[in-house]
Amino acid sequence: MQNILTQSDIRAYHQRGVKVITLPEAPLLTDCARDELKRLGMQVLVDNGAGMAAQPIFAPAGPASVPQSPSGGYGNAGVPDFSKPIRAPFREAICSDRKLIGTFVATPHPIMTEYLGHFGFDFLCIDAEHNAIHLAELQKMLQGLQASRVTYGMVRVPTLSYEHVSGALDIGADALLIPQIRTADDIKRLREYSQYPPIGRRGAGPSRLWEYGDTIGALADQQNRNYTTNIVVQLETVSAVENIDAILKEAADFVDMLFIGPGDLSMDMGIFGQNSNPKLVNTVMMMREKTRAAGKRLGIFAANFQAAQGWYEKGFDMTIINSELALMGSIISKDMKTLRSAIGEPL
Repeated sequence: MQNILTQSDIRAYHQRGVKVITLPEAPLLTDCARDELKRLGMQVLVDNGAGMAAQPIFAPAGPASVPQSPSGGYGNAGVPDFSKPIRAPFREAICSDRKLIGTFVATPHPIMTEYLGHFGFDFLCIDAEHNAIHLAELQKMLQGLQASRVTYGMVRVPTLSYEHVSGALDIGADALLIPQIRTADDIKRLREYSQYPPIGRRGAGPSRLWEYGDTIGALADQQNRNYTTNIVVQLETVSAVENIDAILKEAADFVDMLFIGPGDLSMDMGIFGQNSNPKLVNTVMMMREKTRAAGKRLGIFAANFQAAQGWYEKGFDMTIINSELALMGSIISKDMKTLRSAIGEPL
């Protein structure tokens, strides 16, 4: 059976100081292995010991070593496109001083995430809590978003459960938004579901997150095992407000950002929709101060871009600006009224 070189194998050679990998027979190279060889400037040679000159299997200096298809078929399928920028882990943006801008996505189709990914949002939050978007659709939507090259994909899971948390992470979500967090016990469960051992009990498998197994060897690095697992906790109930200190304490070691849902919070407080009610405003600002004192960043839902600007001016670090359907609907509604008025048609 022909040997296979994966990205993990290439990294292992590199860590031992090997720049030229010499093997007795030609190996199969995965796409990710080729990517890593190119990035590290390494070569793969075959020397069968028969007195013949070693033959290059992969030479990063040029494309000559890559088989070409004279018929214009799939001969270049294994050649990665190195013109695409490699994104830094989303955690670097979450933990930076940047003001992050996103929107919810409710349409269960990859074309929508691919399209929205070109408008300058830092991230899109696919909302599987309030929409019929299941794991298979979520994965396709994340794959569609990858075409943007710069916009990250967050997923709001339906509930706090092992299935939803680990499943969304395994299909490649850059971050999760966890709704309905009420107590410190919820945070303990979240740690178990989202973190690899020894911190949690999340299982490891050949998922899309690890290039279907090609890069799963990275989990051997215990120090960075959970580095790309980005969790945002949503505070949207009176219980969360009452337990905010305990929640922040329990979340200290693995949650980088919290998020306020003022709509659900106002409903739970019995003042739904009263966005300027001092009771709601004071509660939101209290949580902002406690979050800041705990060294955590804080996001909040914004009904529109103007509201988002106001939240940033109040010291918030991230906003999710309504949803793509609401933003589209507001433009259509406004322009439809303008057009009907201009042509003398009833509104």
